[in-house]
Amino acid sequence: MKIAAALLGACLLLTACGNNPAAPAPPPAAEKPSPVQTIPVQPAADPAAVRWMDGFCAAVHGYRERTNREAETGRPSPQSIAESQKALSATLGGIAARTGEAVDKLTALPPAPVPLGETVRQGFVAKFTKARDRAIEAKAKLDRAKRGDEASQAPAADAVEQAQRDLDGTYDPVGAVTASPELMTAAATAPGCRA
Repeated sequence: MKIAAALLGACLLLTACGNNPAAPAPPPAAEKPSPVQTIPVQPAADPAAVRWMDGFCAAVHGYRERTNREAETGRPSPQSIAESQKALSATLGGIAARTGEAVDKLTALPPAPVPLGETVRQGFVAKFTKARDRAIEAKAKLDRAKRGDEASQAPAADAVEQAQRDLDGTYDPVGAVTASPELMTAAATAPGCRA
């Protein structure tokens, strides 16, 4: 038994001495820094650009709002050629007045602070002017026609439709300046651009 105890002791000693010591634990992984979130800061709008965009948007939205208000007032259906002629004349007069007001407001603006703004304004002025002039001319012809002249109505009705087509693309003043970050920033704070 002494031998068994001695062998057991020798085995334990050899086992303890024969084991390679455990490899040192790897150093703790360095904590990765948490990603930094960048919160974009909206650049401050140039006050001159805000004033310009406010006037530009107000002129365009003013036209649209006035047109909508005037369209809401119910007008009785004409009962005769003469009444129809009078109604067409009033419609053309309304188009001329509204587009004329928009032209006046757009041309009263100071020069745009960005070249694109000036280009867009000139395009809008041209469209509103074309519709205004078309309505004025058609109204004058209609008003010169003999009362009850049925043939005078078709050209006047065509002029109403064409004047509306002349204004295609003028209902979104902000959409027209999307290529200019400066004007888009200004539009975001301009009261007239909130439709």
